[in-house]
Amino acid sequence: MKRRIIILVCTFMSICFAVAQHKRSKFNPQEFKEKLEGYITKEAGFTQGEAQAFYPIYFEMKSKQLTIQRKIFHLKKNIPTTDANSSDFANAIQKIKDLGVEKAKLEATYYKKMYEAVSPQKVYKAMCAEDKFHRQVLEHIGQDRHHAKGHRPKQTETRN
Repeated sequence: MKRRIIILVCTFMSICFAVAQHKRSKFNPQEFKEKLEGYITKEAGFTQGEAQAFYPIYFEMKSKQLTIQRKIFHLKKNIPTTDANSSDFANAIQKIKDLGVEKAKLEATYYKKMYEAVSPQKVYKAMCAEDKFHRQVLEHIGQDRHHAKGHRPKQTETRN
């Protein structure tokens, strides 16, 4: 009888601990893209036609930027060997800087295409909305981590 009660209590406690733990959902790129698109559409004030003209250009640019950024990460991750000299490091830095310039030129080209699809004012609003969306996502992630570690949420300051 005691054994059954102990097993029952242990089972109950295990279930309680499992339910109480903060479960993180895995990152879903498609869901993220849809939320980003919805947020930008709302903030920039895109009509359905403007959104259909804007997003193919926008996401094509983001895809190409991601390819370049991955090359930069790869160069930074693969540090020259310990027997490398200063010129090896200088070459690595130059490659990273060249990729940064390539990324900036790509962005300039695509922004011109976006101006043809929607007004520069809406492109500007979309840029600002994207930044705001990413800040909110990062803040949300930070709050989740604090809650998971048992920290109290940060109090926001009131401005007068």
